[in-house]
Amino acid sequence: MMGDNQIDLFGASDPAPATPAQKKPERETGEKKKPGLYLLDGMAMVYRAFYALQQARMRTRDGVPTGAVFGFASSLLRIIEEYQPEYLAVAFDSPEKTFRHEKYEAYKANRPAPPDDLITQLADIRELIKAFGIPLVIMPGFEADDLIGTAARKFEDDCQVFIVTPDKDMSQLVHDGVRLLKPGKKQNEFELVGSREVAEQFGAPPEQFIDLLTLTGDTSDNIPGAKGIGPKTASSLLEEYGSLDNIYAHLDDLKPRARKSLEEFREIMPLVRELVTIRTDLDVPLTLDDLHSGKPDADALFALLRRLELKAIAARVPAALGIDPPAATATDGESDPEASEVSAEPTLIPAGEGSEYHLIDTEEAFGKLLEKLEQADSFSVDTETTSLDTFEAELAGISFSLEPGEAFFVYFGETGLDAKTTVAKLKPLLENPEIGKTGQNLKYDILVLKNYGVELQPVEFDTMLASYVLDPESRHNLDDMAALHLSRQTVKYDELVGTGKSAIGIFEVEPQKLSDYACQDADITLKLRGELAAKLEATPELLEVCRTLEFPLVRVLADMEHQGVSIDTEHLAKLAVKVNEELVGLTERIHEAAGETFNIDSPKQLGHILFDVLKLPTKKATKTGYSTNVQVLEELALLNPIAAEVLEYRSLQKLKGTYIEALPKLLHAATGRLHTSFNQSITATGRLSSSNPNLQNIPIRTDLGKEIRRAFIPSNPENLLLSADYSQIELRVAAELSGDPMLIEAFRNHEDIHAATARVIFDTDEVTSDMRRKAKEVNFGVLYGIQPFGLSQRLGIPQKEAKEIIDTYMAKYPGMFSALQTTVEEARKLGYVTTLMGRRRYVPDLNSPNGNIRKAAERVTMNTPIQGTAADIIKYAMCTISRRLKEERLNSVMLLQVHDELLFETPADEQSRLTELVEKCMVDAASKCGVRNVPVEVETGVGKNWLEAH
Repeated sequence: MMGDNQIDLFGASDPAPATPAQKKPERETGEKKKPGLYLLDGMAMVYRAFYALQQARMRTRDGVPTGAVFGFASSLLRIIEEYQPEYLAVAFDSPEKTFRHEKYEAYKANRPAPPDDLITQLADIRELIKAFGIPLVIMPGFEADDLIGTAARKFEDDCQVFIVTPDKDMSQLVHDGVRLLKPGKKQNEFELVGSREVAEQFGAPPEQFIDLLTLTGDTSDNIPGAKGIGPKTASSLLEEYGSLDNIYAHLDDLKPRARKSLEEFREIMPLVRELVTIRTDLDVPLTLDDLHSGKPDADALFALLRRLELKAIAARVPAALGIDPPAATATDGESDPEASEVSAEPTLIPAGEGSEYHLIDTEEAFGKLLEKLEQADSFSVDTETTSLDTFEAELAGISFSLEPGEAFFVYFGETGLDAKTTVAKLKPLLENPEIGKTGQNLKYDILVLKNYGVELQPVEFDTMLASYVLDPESRHNLDDMAALHLSRQTVKYDELVGTGKSAIGIFEVEPQKLSDYACQDADITLKLRGELAAKLEATPELLEVCRTLEFPLVRVLADMEHQGVSIDTEHLAKLAVKVNEELVGLTERIHEAAGETFNIDSPKQLGHILFDVLKLPTKKATKTGYSTNVQVLEELALLNPIAAEVLEYRSLQKLKGTYIEALPKLLHAATGRLHTSFNQSITATGRLSSSNPNLQNIPIRTDLGKEIRRAFIPSNPENLLLSADYSQIELRVAAELSGDPMLIEAFRNHEDIHAATARVIFDTDEVTSDMRRKAKEVNFGVLYGIQPFGLSQRLGIPQKEAKEIIDTYMAKYPGMFSALQTTVEEARKLGYVTTLMGRRRYVPDLNSPNGNIRKAAERVTMNTPIQGTAADIIKYAMCTISRRLKEERLNSVMLLQVHDELLFETPADEQSRLTELVEKCMVDAASKCGVRNVPVEVETGVGKNWLEAH
């Protein structure tokens, strides 16, 4: 329909019956039921979807951003699936200026332009709405708020109106006939907001909300409020006087500050009230029939979802909209594989549908299962436990799947089998190296079973790690993979036991229900193995990464985590006292320099001191005031020593809280040791990370960082710690990748590579420490695609000098720069970049229209082959060393992996033998992973603590 006021209504023809409702917002008891009218605040929902999924960086293989489309479509489907709207429309702002701009020129003047990645998705979102058959309402000169407000008032007598929006301003429209559906904290959940909820959240009911907004203003729209009157003051004034007009009628009763503020605000108050008021009286030629959803355009919808590669959305569409995906069509005589993928399994079906799940809770049933397992070549296994703490976890049961579609759960509850006795019977086959084990995050299961005297092996396939190797930046949890690869909807753990105060223990779950859940996990894991293995086999180098590195490493990391490392708590207690004394001194010096006392930990108060009191130049602003981040403070440190003192203060506070005080609290009560968790599937480069605590962030070169390392000691006082660290491994990998003859020659001559680089770029044999420092920054900066501005910031030199240094480096080491550029060009064509072993990282942002995002992707592309190959090398070394330690029956154990370093505990009589073994394995690992033309060196050391060893 196109009315006289140019209201656009797309897709409003051919009304179709709505799909059956699953759940609707509850109405008050006794209220006559009316049809539901759902009005979506289009742009607000788009913005929310965009920023909610921004971190995920959703892209097609060609680099087209899709996060906003996905999030918006997912919310739209949720509304349709859960609430079955009889009437539904989406309102969007028009591109023209509105009446508010005419009234107030500064209206929304503070808003930055929408990000390029969001703008590029708007056309697809409108196309999606049209293909859904949903009316799209736009009116020149008016915002979506006004269109929604008008429609709500117009149809509230005939319908129960629900406004779907995250925008608090819509609260002014709420009453019995109009409520909000506000997106919740969890994805695709909505919170029903009525008059009571508005009053509770904002301290003012809907009928006072316009007055509340008038008093406080709206910073997001650049609308001023009464100076110094915030939401709390405004709500208390309205509670006492009832309305804004009555507040003004009693100005003399107010406190001086509030009275003065309102007197100054009186002149613009009427304008502000008009600006914050949502119009409900527009002349909009809408009928209720116009807001009835039309018949979806299946061809257009599935073509759009195929193009945007939104398979999860496509899987939900048939059931939600009551349409079937079109059959795959032929193009030029060839079938479209993407079309087949979208339509192959159009709905998310329950994970257990079509499968046979068996509860094993008797000796007879267990005996039959044991026979099956002993005859199997491989099976999937999954444990159900009472805790995520692997030392405290008790087994509630173990599930097995030998063939896709069938699974068994051995139950250890009160009505089931005895855990210790049963696990003892399972031990031989769980440890049998000839029977392959498949699992999802098998490291957890290995650690739990260790408590029962079982060494689960071999790790033949881990679905979490296979997914990680195939696409490191996708999601690797079982639920998401089941939906993505199998179109299966799993039962979540929270659905099984509940959440919060209503949560129950795992042994309180009804046995059959627990069995179905556990069998689902083993069954889905085995099915995923089939899907993921096929994809790995299609890319042999990725299969090799799994078989050679990731799968064998699971047991290595489990052994390290179980072993743990001892901590000298007395040393840390003394260190804490020393750091506290330093913090007191720093605090006094900072307060003295500021001329007053203030909370140094408060960015707001610190910003006030630095920029308002000391008048230092502001560098960067945030939504709440001045930025005082590390970069800003480092720049200010060149101008005033107080900034350097604050940096030192923050560093001490962080190390104190993260390590000095935290490490003793993290020692496990059962072992007395620190058991960090090594994460195999987090970083996109292949590097390991650690958590609880994160040992990767302990400073290596600062005095305090060294003292923290001193606290790491052998568990046996008679033993030693041995540290083995790759020397400049990333630079060596870079030399290998680039083939630059000068770099390779420097490494072959065992030169100090930074001094060698300094001699080249400064054209001198007399290298000063400052020259070497600059050369070192250049050496490592080049690996990250550093630019003159970045180098000038690092070195504290003018950009011109930084550019000259980089230009000289490029001229002297042309092979390095040529290789980096070639890497970027190839990745732009392929869509991914690889390590020397073939590990992949997809980089869709190389084709982003946003220049900053594209340049960041180029830096990632340059660095990933280098950092990723270094990660592959140390993983290979860990697997080899672990195997050799077992083969040679040494008592030495591997404790930690941090960056390019491995830490071991060794009896004194094994130290020499271990050193030789470790050095050889680490050097050989580099060759096995592709570094063959550049010599690799390993630095080792021993001592009674980590600092001495390093």
